[in-house]
Amino acid sequence: MDIQTLATRLIPVFVALAVASILETVIPLRTQSRRLHGRLPTNLALLVITLALGMALNFTLALGAAYVAERELGLLQVLGAGTMVSFFVAILALDGATYLAHRLLHQIPWFWRLHLVHHIDGAVDATTAFRQHPIEGVLRFTFIAGTAWLLGAPPAAVALYRLFGSLNSVLEHSNIRVPSWLDRLLVTFWVTPHMHKIHHSREQVETDSNYANLFSFFDRLFGTYTPSSRGTSVAYGIRGYDTAEHQSLAAVLWLPFRRTIRADRARARITNTTY
Repeated sequence: MDIQTLATRLIPVFVALAVASILETVIPLRTQSRRLHGRLPTNLALLVITLALGMALNFTLALGAAYVAERELGLLQVLGAGTMVSFFVAILALDGATYLAHRLLHQIPWFWRLHLVHHIDGAVDATTAFRQHPIEGVLRFTFIAGTAWLLGAPPAAVALYRLFGSLNSVLEHSNIRVPSWLDRLLVTFWVTPHMHKIHHSREQVETDSNYANLFSFFDRLFGTYTPSSRGTSVAYGIRGYDTAEHQSLAAVLWLPFRRTIRADRARARITNTTY
């Protein structure tokens, strides 16, 4: 798989961002400013960085997956799993690895410093989907790549999972109102926008829940699920990071390396004190 092919696969992501932006205008979940505290330029810059880094990492991921699959070195090949079984096991395993990576980003202090970049956004919309520190992107990649290569996951399954993950990230962060009946129907197996909005709550008990990427049953299975009905009313962001000085591109890129974390909630994580 060459760089041109990988670049072409970004087209669905840009289309999803465009569609989400339109839907946010037509059926918004709540009224919020894209320019709140100068967040929009930072989000767009991080979007470019994240997608460029992702393209490079996906190239590495695809090469490794193809190498392992061709030489039948993965567990799925050793166990003699069929094509369809390998495909679906790979999708589930990759989503499980993503769940684990996300949960550790909240539980390990320095990982949380990286992940703060995503959570200090005072509004949540489609531009929040790719708002992450580059080091976090590399960290998440190690979980995905390690799982894919260990299993010998079919390259097509890996590519499809990465694409669906990106598209659903845009959807679940979008500031759109989903009919309650539809949310209740989908959330039984899929991560919906209302379910994920809870994860962006200012309250730690809610932020430390709903880690799943595609399949909501991972949160149900490991006891980290919060009902999606709360998703329409949570307050976004992290205490201590509500002003413009914390939202510039330079500020968020430097955030993990600061000697002190000003947010009470972030300090509570690092020192194991309450707030």
